[in-house]
Amino acid sequence: MNRSEQKTYDFAMEVLHDRLTLVEFSLLIGKSYRQSQRILIKVQKNSMLGVKHGNLGAVPSNKTAAELKDFVTALYRSKFFDFNVTHFREKLIQEEGITIGRETLRKWARESGITKCAKRRHNKRVHKPRPRMPRRGMLIQFDGSEHDWFSGFGPVCTLLGGIDDATGEIVGLEFFESENLWSCLKAIRDIVLNHGAPDAFYLDQGACFGKIYRDQSHTQVGRAIEELCSKAILATTPQAKGKIERLWKTLQDRLTAEMRLRKINNVADANKFLTEFYIEEHNKKFAVTPREHESCFKKSYSATQIEDIFCIKDDRKIGSGNVFSFEQSK
Repeated sequence: MNRSEQKTYDFAMEVLHDRLTLVEFSLLIGKSYRQSQRILIKVQKNSMLGVKHGNLGAVPSNKTAAELKDFVTALYRSKFFDFNVTHFREKLIQEEGITIGRETLRKWARESGITKCAKRRHNKRVHKPRPRMPRRGMLIQFDGSEHDWFSGFGPVCTLLGGIDDATGEIVGLEFFESENLWSCLKAIRDIVLNHGAPDAFYLDQGACFGKIYRDQSHTQVGRAIEELCSKAILATTPQAKGKIERLWKTLQDRLTAEMRLRKINNVADANKFLTEFYIEEHNKKFAVTPREHESCFKKSYSATQIEDIFCIKDDRKIGSGNVFSFEQSK
């Protein structure tokens, strides 16, 4: 018996020996008068066992079979060892046809010592979240993430992509060997070809995107965005692009596990997986409905016009004799 049950039994014996009234007993144990009567009757019949719950030793009707628990735990330890609990539960439903509560899975994983440990969060400055844009296509947050996307079984590469600020929808995602001018131009071009030109791109300050204190047209990316009649906005802090920074955390957790499960270890296969499966599945799960249904994407550009915009253009002055210099040659 625990301490509370011991006290209940002691008070019940006081009542049975006429040293306490039933009213005083019910007040001391915090039960109703009728419940106190029931407890006294059980103590008279069963002595100390009378204060124990009636379901003591009974097997719950909704208890999961031990064989199923062992099977699920073995799956999590082997095939899905790098999945978080929520992601693992989705895979159990999709691939194994097994439906188990998330918290039950979390409890089993904790008992088995196989739960993915979350990174300890230090005390950081709190940033007030900026409200989402009301319409799709008003703002695209664009960025890149260099990471060991193939879990050590392939080259370290960069994932470039864009996310719609209003919906959280991935509008473009592609692997490249590195983040450079050509890869950034291609990734942005594909977004425009597939969805249209947005009102603005939200970029960080980097070699390809320039600095906030200079006119954005001095970079090839800024010039291309201006020719699309869009605007390039440079963020001053990583927190300003919070949605795409959180997207990278999600992808580094979920996407890496999905590709490891399918034995994808090169850029070509990874890009095929993104376009044919992952982006659509991710958007179904995480995208939200915008406040206004009207879209701001402009689709008035042909493929030829897009190719003329997303290329390298240089300004040169014509000198005497109607000649100009380019890359140290005339």
